[in-house]
Amino acid sequence: MVIILSGLLTVTLFTALIKYKNLYKKINAFEKTIPSAYGDDDNAALADKIRLSKQQLETSFDAITDFICAIDGDYKILRVNKSYALYVNLPIREILGRNCFDVFWKRSRPCERCPAKTTFATAAAVAKQRFIKRDLMNIKNFDVGTFPVLGHGAAVENVIEYIRDVTEEKNIMEQLIRSEKLATIGTMTAGIAHEMINPLSGISGTVTNMLKTPEKYGLNQKGIARLASLMEASARATTIMKDLLHLSRKEEGTSVLMEINAIVKKAIGAVQLKGPSSVEFKLLLNSESPKVLCDPAKIEQVLINITTNALQSIVEKKQRLALEGKEHNGMVIISTQPVDDMVHIDVIDNGMGIPEEIKGRIFDPFFTTRAPGEGTGLGLSVCHRIIEEHDGRIAVESNNGLTTFSIILPAHSPNIASAA
Repeated sequence: MVIILSGLLTVTLFTALIKYKNLYKKINAFEKTIPSAYGDDDNAALADKIRLSKQQLETSFDAITDFICAIDGDYKILRVNKSYALYVNLPIREILGRNCFDVFWKRSRPCERCPAKTTFATAAAVAKQRFIKRDLMNIKNFDVGTFPVLGHGAAVENVIEYIRDVTEEKNIMEQLIRSEKLATIGTMTAGIAHEMINPLSGISGTVTNMLKTPEKYGLNQKGIARLASLMEASARATTIMKDLLHLSRKEEGTSVLMEINAIVKKAIGAVQLKGPSSVEFKLLLNSESPKVLCDPAKIEQVLINITTNALQSIVEKKQRLALEGKEHNGMVIISTQPVDDMVHIDVIDNGMGIPEEIKGRIFDPFFTTRAPGEGTGLGLSVCHRIIEEHDGRIAVESNNGLTTFSIILPAHSPNIASAA
């Protein structure tokens, strides 16, 4: 609902801005006629009102949080609002006169599906087109629309272009779809898991009794080794069933107020993986990160799973490059950062990366890219469920050789705690 209302408000403002340039010119021209057409004493108030209207129009233009720019037929920027200038990190005076595709999109020529080109050619508004902007660290999604500013003879004189960052909205929508899918899978598997745990417990108990008194059952060393293997397999199957049950229901855990940096340090210290000695770890922990109300053991489990996956990805990349006679310096960066009323925990690695075509499936139960026997495909599904239980969310981006898992948790609010 918030997204819909925001969209309606923005469209309303943009519709008003279609006539912005002509209205602005008329106000300027009218201001110049005031001294000659009216007496200074009698019409000073009228002049002040006109100047105030002009200032209000300017302020409304700059108050829009989406990015607005006016361009001519050569894609030269005539005007931008403050949000646009802040995003491209340039003063407005250095933006004017430059090409829009250069300033915002860092391109040497107009975009292939440029909506402004369509508006100049047809004099029709383009409501929304989705564009993706990639840089070294992340991927941004933008909705772009254009409106014509008509001159004499109904010719398009300029185009007003608005750009909205919808990356967060897209991530939230993906999170909702993923949660719905996991809930459906959890419901289907809950009954199976319950039924499987009982016979597995019986197998484990029987094997345990036989191993305690092997002479009673005439077991030699080979028989004992086989029973030990059976015990390990049973324990592994039981763990899988319990993970499936965790996906299907919300478990009540211990909630305590914890420093997120302390949880990160403890989790990283617990990570164990054969062969990652050459991987460089960097901890970028913000000292001002607030506390979170959580089950520390579960958050540690999430961090251990994700960091272990990162190390496995780096080891796999090192092995592949070694076959080509190349070296790879593995690196894992773990950072914490407060953002508004949330705490962001980012785990970044330079391993194999995640192809775009499978990114939407990595949180699905039993989905794995590992070789048979190296993983169950439940680790990230459980991580997703745990973070969801903490009213947070987990997102992933993989771009330019870097993969980032972002864990976003609600920050502790002292006001809420005291009120409670």
